[in-house]
Order: sequence, then C-alpha cells, then structure tokens
Amino acid sequence: MVGPSRSRETEDPPLPEPDRKATMSRWLPLKAFRQGSPLFGNDVVDDDLSEGIAREELSGLAYMFWGRIVVLGFLALWVFFTLPLERSGAYLLAIVTFALLGAPPYLLARRGLGGNAVTAVFLLLDAGVLCLILLVPPPFYVEGWTPQINLRLPNILYAGIFLVGMALSYSPTLVVWTGLSLTAAWAAGYLWIASLPGSVTNTSRQMLDGGFTPEEVIRRFLDPQSVSLTVLTNQVIFLLLITSLLTLAVWRSRRLLRRQVAAEAQRSALSRYFSPNIVRELSTSGDALIRPERHQAAVLFADMVGFTGLSEGRSPEALMGLLSEFHGRLARTAFAHDGTVDKYIGDAIMVHFGTPRTRDDDPVRALSCAVAMIADIESWSRERQRFGSEPIHLGIGVHYGDVLVGNIGDERRLEYTILGDAVNVASRLERLTREIGCTLVVSDNLVRAVRQAGGDPAAIAPALKAYPARTVRGRKAPVAIWCDTEPA
Repeated sequence: MVGPSRSRETEDPPLPEPDRKATMSRWLPLKAFRQGSPLFGNDVVDDDLSEGIAREELSGLAYMFWGRIVVLGFLALWVFFTLPLERSGAYLLAIVTFALLGAPPYLLARRGLGGNAVTAVFLLLDAGVLCLILLVPPPFYVEGWTPQINLRLPNILYAGIFLVGMALSYSPTLVVWTGLSLTAAWAAGYLWIASLPGSVTNTSRQMLDGGFTPEEVIRRFLDPQSVSLTVLTNQVIFLLLITSLLTLAVWRSRRLLRRQVAAEAQRSALSRYFSPNIVRELSTSGDALIRPERHQAAVLFADMVGFTGLSEGRSPEALMGLLSEFHGRLARTAFAHDGTVDKYIGDAIMVHFGTPRTRDDDPVRALSCAVAMIADIESWSRERQRFGSEPIHLGIGVHYGDVLVGNIGDERRLEYTILGDAVNVASRLERLTREIGCTLVVSDNLVRAVRQAGGDPAAIAPALKAYPARTVRGRKAPVAIWCDTEPA
C-alpha cells in the first residue's frame, strides 16, 4: 500500500473555521482614510455602502408594510365599532383587500425577487384601488346619495395619508411615482364622475362671474348632481405639493442615510486594519493621532515557538490557515483586554496597552492579556492534538516603560506605532522564553506598575516567579525579570 505524501502528512486535519475578520490587521495611512484614497480600499467601502443602502430600502419597505397594517387596523376597529354591521362588512373587506396589496412587494423584496419596478407596479395598483374605494359610494348609502355628493367628502385626506406613508421608503423615486399615480388615479376618477349623465360641472369663476344671484350660487352648490372642477384643481395641487415636499424630505433623508451608511462602511473597513480602540479614536478625533506623544505604555510580544519546524512541508495555503488561526486567537484576546494590535511580524504579534490614550490599569490589562493568551493557545493546542495535529507553543514577553506614540513614514504611507526602549526590551524578553524554557517573561517594571495600579500580580499570574536579572541584547544594564517557571 502506498502511503500519503509528505505534504499531506504535515497538513493539519480540518479544524473549526476561525473568525477571519478578527484576524485581519494591516497598516493603513491615516491621511488616506480621511481623504478617501484608494489605499483605503474604496471597493470594500462601496460594496458596504451599496449593501447598507439596500438594507435600509428593504427596511423601508418593511416599515411601509407594517405601518400600513397598523393604520388599517385602527381604521378597521373604528369602522367596526362606529358603523352598523351591514355597512361595516363592505368597509372591512375593502380594508383587508388594501392591506393584502401591500404584502407582495415586501415579501418579494425579502426574497430578493422584487425591486423598485415591482414595487412601482403594486403602488400603481394601490393608487387605483384606493381611489376607487374613496370616490365610488357604496350601494348601502342613504337613498338619493349620488357619486357627485361623494366628491364633497374629505376622502382626499386618506389618499394623503397613503402618500405620506411613502416617506418611509427612503426612495424619492417611489415617492414621486406614488404621488403622480395617486394624482392621476384621483383625477381620472373625479373626471369620470363628472362625465356621468346628469352631472353638472362648474367652477368658482363661473359661479362668481356668471351673473348668478347668491341664492342661485347656493342652489347650484347644493345640487346633488353638481361637480366642482375647482375642487378637483385644488385637490390635484394639494397632492402635487405634498408629493414635492415629501420627495424633498426623503431625498434629504437619503443623503443623510448615505452619509451614515458610508461612515459605518468606512468604520467597518477601518476595523480590518486597526484595533477597535484606534478606530474609536479615529472616528472621534483622528487628527489627534497625527501628533506624536510620549508617555508610558505596556508592550507585549507573543510568538509561536517552533514555527520553522511547523511550517516545514506545509503548503502555503495550510501555513496561511495556521497563521490566521494563531493570529486571530491572539488578536481577539488582545481586543478583549482593550489592547492595540500594532502589527503582525511573521508568526509574532505586537500589542500595546496605553495607546492611543493611557489608562491607570494599562499594566494590569497587559498582564491579564498575556495570561489569557497562554490559556487560549493551550486550549487550542489540546484541540489540535485531539485532531492529530502538532501542539502549538507560545512565548510572550511584556515590559512597561516610556514610549513615543505616533505615525512614522511619509504622508503617502503612514504607520501608527510606538517606538522606544520599552519596545526593544519587550521583544528581547519574548526571546528569553526560549533560553529560559518558559512561556511568559515579564519585566520587574511591569510587576511594579501592576502593583501601583492596584493589581495583584500573584492573583493575575500565579505562576510568576522572580528570576535573576538578565542582560538583553541592546542594553548594557541587566533587566530584572519574572517568569512562569522556577529558576534553575
């Protein structure tokens, strides 16, 4: 029997899919973020913007549908309790019919089968049915009631309510279409009644300038067959004005919506490059990050021990998956402790606490983060072993001291980072874990800072033991350290 190839032997068995989004972190020019440079990833932002607008439009259809249901529900209750049963039945049937007409565009849009064209067709049908209900008197009206008399009722107000409800759509186009459809349907119905046999049409100018006496004007106005074209003109103007104002309001709301969605899209895209605390700072006072500042911070370096051996024989895809999972776990732990992920360096990660703003508990969170990282990687390592993969070992170094926080590079390519002796010492302490044979090495500076902040190093990291001072590369004076193993 032929055995599997070496590359297959060293590939890890499939593990649960990691959270890829939490692992994405790169460097990004802050100036490019504010100016909308292609370096920011406008394709991502445009996609997010389009998706955000589409979500809001679907949400608008939902509000329109449920708003219609609520309003019609109130009308149904009002009809049921105020009208006799023989009259309320027909009205309730009309209300139910109008309610059902609002369901198809919303349901189709939810399934991705509809769109503005489908919605426009149903809105045209809505306008026609609504005007039919409002203009044509039902057969159970009192004897002698004519369609012409029905024109004198304030039914146009219900049409106005329907039109106002379109403001929930976030679509100026749909508002204009609905207003024009409703106006056309109303005018067509009104003129149809005016054209019926026996209808007597008149205008205000005819009534006032026709030489009629006041008694004749009143008699013509009260005539059951009288139809005022002036009233129709006023109603059409009313609908068109409401349509214009609503269109302007929805257009302005949509602009504000686009700005809000764009800001969220940019924030989302920015979070793929920066830690959450940096994103918050950029969202509120981005210019503050441009100015370099000197203060104290805790610096943490975490590295995968034996990465060279683990990477031997692995395909690039498998190696990338391993690093993504490793980085993702460390980054999530860092974010949970409100740390700033500075960069990924191969199989290592650099995190600092005290940026962009210092806090009293920076050293406490740094030590707690280191302990949590170790626990998480140990848990992952046991899980890998159950699947038949090699265990993962970690080395972490943490130091507390003065740093310079700000941007380095030029205006075309900036990197927000920290510089200073504290960074170098933390990196050297992480390297000491191999020499000493431990997982965690922290400086005495950090331990003292934890105590000064009100924390208890023994409670946070019970395994820590004082270790003889060590000389690290790049420093003349030895560094007092603590390790999670007993001194030899």
